[in-house]
Amino acid sequence: MPAEWRASERLRSISYDSAMKILLSSWLLVLACLLSSGTASVAVAAEVTGLYQASVPAESRDNERQRIRAFAAGMQEALVRLTGHNDVASEASVQAALASPQSYVESWAYRTLASTDGTAPQLMIDISFYQAEIQRLLDNAGIPVWPSSRPETLVWLIVQDELGQRVTADLNAVTGAKAMQALQAAALKQGLPVLGPLWDFEDLTVMRPELLWTLDEPTLRLASARYRYDSILAVRILESVTGQVVAKAVHLFRDRVQQVEAFDSDLDSFFADTTAMVARELADNYAVRLTSTAAGSTQAEKLMLLSVAGVNGLADYADLLHYLEGVAGVSDLQVREVDGGQLLFSLNAAGQVRQLVENLALGRKLQAVADPAMGSDGYFRLQYRWQRL
Repeated sequence: MPAEWRASERLRSISYDSAMKILLSSWLLVLACLLSSGTASVAVAAEVTGLYQASVPAESRDNERQRIRAFAAGMQEALVRLTGHNDVASEASVQAALASPQSYVESWAYRTLASTDGTAPQLMIDISFYQAEIQRLLDNAGIPVWPSSRPETLVWLIVQDELGQRVTADLNAVTGAKAMQALQAAALKQGLPVLGPLWDFEDLTVMRPELLWTLDEPTLRLASARYRYDSILAVRILESVTGQVVAKAVHLFRDRVQQVEAFDSDLDSFFADTTAMVARELADNYAVRLTSTAAGSTQAEKLMLLSVAGVNGLADYADLLHYLEGVAGVSDLQVREVDGGQLLFSLNAAGQVRQLVENLALGRKLQAVADPAMGSDGYFRLQYRWQRL
């Protein structure tokens, strides 16, 4: 599977009939030049970097046994980010790999992390793992991988301090900003992109602090509609003088609702549980099997026909092809027919049809016009309309 799922590693070919139409259409000839030169690009979602790297505390620069333990801890962190599941290490083959992680390590380096609170500096070890070996481990175990292009989660956060004052997490509220930073740190460990609302006049009109404190679902959906995010996280935190919190988080993902509650917990533990809940939900929708030959896999690669209407002009064609090449799980993409503003593609897709549909919709540039259906010719048929955003 390609590094970081980059589109440049995707297969692209054109059938004979399509090639003839390209020869007859000057604008498609220009398009071919553009595509071969790589000048057109399109972002499908937030790109998460560092998925095959980890930084963990180290006890010594010279103790090999301690270094191997650090390798295992870092590798487990990377596997959690790659799969969206904190329990990934419970699988037998993953446990075996973690017991002897050296062969998965590409490079490592020690560094000293300066303290900000007067304590002693912390020795850290920065580890890079072989992407191909990590992918092979997960592939053989039949564990889906969450691609680096991931949906962002919109976070509404409100904090009540020990004096009863409630503040929302914007840049002008110190307490709220501190909590948001703690959440972002937890989300980073999960490979989960998060961002806050603008908190402008429109937000403040709909999402008043007293309504946010109730975590009212209709209000959350109403206030979030302008941002067009599928993943919405609302958090309320009650701080005590001891530093412990009573907190609740609600995650809305389309028509599903999940929640986490904490009583007399520390903030970091609560956010670790919260971001793990969100990452697991999103990974279950967007993660894909790397190949169809993984152990325990019952899903072979499926041949599909993808029809896309509303593709008008050179820029649309260039953007669409690059967009499709960046969709996780898609291989052997071929242009089959060109008919005015409508294109017909054939492609292979590993995993479930639902996962392909989720990933096609991730960048919001393809609007489904019909449900996937199996044709009499043995192809799954997908019908979409291209949207210029």
